[in-house]
Amino acid sequence: MENDLNKKSKKTVVITVLKILFFCAVAFGMVLAWMVGLLMISFSSVNQTSMGIFYTLLLLSLLLVIYSLLLDKVRKFWRFPAVASLLFALALAAIPLYRWYTVERFRQLNDTVSWYYYNPWGRNTKVVAVDAEEKYKISKELPKIDGAYALYPVYSGVVRALYDRKEYETDPYEYLNTNGSDVTFRKLLNDKVDLIFSAPPSKKQIADARTRGLSYEITPFAKEAFVFFVNSKNPVNDLSSEQIRKIYSGQITYWSQIDRRFSGKIRPFQRNQGSGSQTMLEKIMGYTPIMPPLKEDRLGGMGGIINDVAGYRNYQEAVGFTFRYFSTEMFKNGEIKLLAIDGIEPTVENIRNGSYPFIADCCIITVKPRTENIKKIVDFMFSPAGRELVEKTGYVPIEKEEK
Repeated sequence: MENDLNKKSKKTVVITVLKILFFCAVAFGMVLAWMVGLLMISFSSVNQTSMGIFYTLLLLSLLLVIYSLLLDKVRKFWRFPAVASLLFALALAAIPLYRWYTVERFRQLNDTVSWYYYNPWGRNTKVVAVDAEEKYKISKELPKIDGAYALYPVYSGVVRALYDRKEYETDPYEYLNTNGSDVTFRKLLNDKVDLIFSAPPSKKQIADARTRGLSYEITPFAKEAFVFFVNSKNPVNDLSSEQIRKIYSGQITYWSQIDRRFSGKIRPFQRNQGSGSQTMLEKIMGYTPIMPPLKEDRLGGMGGIINDVAGYRNYQEAVGFTFRYFSTEMFKNGEIKLLAIDGIEPTVENIRNGSYPFIADCCIITVKPRTENIKKIVDFMFSPAGRELVEKTGYVPIEKEEK
């Protein structure tokens, strides 16, 4: 009898140990599967509500597994993991669908920009080709260029017109990049590039240069309109300068305060600090404080969720800003419409005659003493071929300022 009890006791211990090991394996496998699923569905932007649903279902699934392993009879064990697995599958399917419906279906402004169409010698390139005089051509020690997204077609055209193609193609990404103004100013100060094409620097960017004992040499070569835009279904077609300032300071919060035909709450999108368009907004706002920008969660390094400035999404209630060329030529699909400001449309003619109220300079900017090759690029921009490049691309060329 005693031997039977000992055998039964040993058998019970073995079964218990096996159940514990099996529980650990199942729990570890499910957590691993959920984390892989989290990375898969949340690689770009995320949503706090969807993540709340995700973690709630994760917890529920784990509780079901624990219950099935520790509290229920062995013969019923598979029923509960099956339910947990079903919840897991539903979550993986439902959460990206929920995020698509609430966020992703509203496209960001640069979603459809095909950057490869603006490579200097790319197949089917949209870059304007002009015949530059030989004195402007550069064959050795090619300057490294970076700049604002909206000006990329211009400085890509400069590379096509002036750079020796064989020399350029030895390392094209070394000589030509586009990263947006906030990044390119840092690269310029860190001596990673030789010149940038951009709107003028912000006060902070000027201060950053001074702390390093540097100063910018700025040469404007063209004019461009700084524009505000809305969803094409928005009935509003015109805003005043004062309404712009009130929207971006939080004093006007509903479209019905502007147009009674539309009652949604205004979603005023901004850009990252240091970008050329955000610097222009700051200039327009003057001493009027700008409200905090809309934020959006995204997955950062090591799986952490970062709350960062939201990129423009084309909600019907949204309003955003950029430069005219980027919105009308590089992003061209009819889903947005540009607003008239103070009753004046942002057309090339109104930029040329100066009647449009928000006009920005397009500049070549350096910090080091300009080399002969950089001087060639600057001089080229004011030559007949350079002005042709600027105008045919879609900007308004200007005369060189005398010093």
